[in-house]
Amino acid sequence: MDTKEITFLFQGVVDKSFVRDSFAAVRRIFPRSRIVLSSWIGTDVTGLDFDELALCEDPGFFYYSDQPGEKANNVNRQIVGTRAGLEKVTTPYCFRLRTDFRLNGNGFLDFFDAFPDSDDDYALFSHKLLACSYFSRNPSSRLRFPFHPSDLAFFGRTDDIRKLFDVPLMTEEEASWDTGDRRYNRYTPEQHIFVNALRRDGRAVPCACYNDGNEAAVLATERYFASNFVLLSFDQFNLQPSKPTFFMKVHPNSFRTCYTHNEWIGLYKKHVDPNAVVPEHDDEREKIDHYYGPYKACRLLGNMMSLPFKSKVKRRAIRTGVLEFFLMPR
Repeated sequence: MDTKEITFLFQGVVDKSFVRDSFAAVRRIFPRSRIVLSSWIGTDVTGLDFDELALCEDPGFFYYSDQPGEKANNVNRQIVGTRAGLEKVTTPYCFRLRTDFRLNGNGFLDFFDAFPDSDDDYALFSHKLLACSYFSRNPSSRLRFPFHPSDLAFFGRTDDIRKLFDVPLMTEEEASWDTGDRRYNRYTPEQHIFVNALRRDGRAVPCACYNDGNEAAVLATERYFASNFVLLSFDQFNLQPSKPTFFMKVHPNSFRTCYTHNEWIGLYKKHVDPNAVVPEHDDEREKIDHYYGPYKACRLLGNMMSLPFKSKVKRRAIRTGVLEFFLMPR
């Protein structure tokens, strides 16, 4: 692959210092590639080294539920910003990533053609997309979230990424979905994008809402993941996160419900290529399990320290602060 055929599309809020260094890394590693920045009208982009700029009207966000202290669901911002950025991409290949991630190498290219086969009945794209294993949920885990590929970054053919994001925005009705015992977003951002991409392609999706982990949904998720993505760790994808939220040592509990790269190979072997070789040892899973013990101890301490506070936001901030104080790499 000629690197001049690749565009790096950065989408999201701009921290100028971090983004400036991110663009410099791309220029150093991929000097023949182009950079597109997609952000919001009013963003200060002076002094940033990009080739094309897309500034969008902010479509706003929903909260995940109507409970006090709930987190924001930014799926509509992601869809609008990514589609606007893609309009500026003219190369055959695109690496779409968030503005709070930095590239630190080119080894991800080795994975692009490493698992070429797909089940035609489940192939949505013309070529598999590289995606992160983190946030690609295993619907057989304790979080039974089907159709939940990570949306942190994608690399692949530009037309395939366009197809993934050519979906309707989340509506008010979907943001306040009756799940039976409460009102909650019908789907997480990752699910909303992938489920609607499948439906737009005329496919039936056996998943009524975010935690509808029925047997058919689990099996379909496995088959779609095996035929449309190659799931990579941050190291394999050459991605460096800027936020503690994405550090395995600080939040191994979240990593536990996601596939590892080796577990994805297991899906590929099970549903696509029976001759695929799954490595005997899964270093990533072993690392997650190793970090989980200290995490549990710090989480318990954080829970105890947050008990006197009524605010959900305050309690969450205290728990997070304890985790980061004791577990952040130094």
